[in-house]
Amino acid sequence: MRVAFTVALLVAVAGITVPAAEYAGVQRSDTAVSDAVDRLVSEARALAAGNGALPPGAGPARRTVTLDLPTEGFASAGIERFGVGRPAQPADSETGVREREREGPAATRFAWRVAGGTEHAVVADGVRVRPYPTDRLRVDGETRLALELVAVDGRTVVRVRREG
Repeated sequence: MRVAFTVALLVAVAGITVPAAEYAGVQRSDTAVSDAVDRLVSEARALAAGNGALPPGAGPARRTVTLDLPTEGFASAGIERFGVGRPAQPADSETGVREREREGPAATRFAWRVAGGTEHAVVADGVRVRPYPTDRLRVDGETRLALELVAVDGRTVVRVRREG
């Protein structure tokens, strides 16, 4: 009887603790990604504020930042999706057509989802951060990113790519 009671108690405790640990891991990872986005925005703003934008290929101002992003583990959830780009443009109410600018407004949309979590999106105003046109930005674990301040069609853009 004691053995059956002990097994039932262990199953009940595991049934409560495992989901709680998974939830805590997702929350921890979401917070870590949000903090990394804040740091990336801060570095991009500092780069843009302290330098002039040059055409791509003309030796633009450059900065490297290392972000420590969550990976799949016991106390954290890995990143399923991470995106950097233009914020969504609202459709014109009369024509139903979205405004099309090559680099978009001076704002950046960061979107991410960690395994087991929900989709998150943050728009940072006042800085235009875009991935290189030919690159898909992959982030996980300790990620080293190169930021370059360039002028594209008369607009200041901070291009970001993964180093290494």
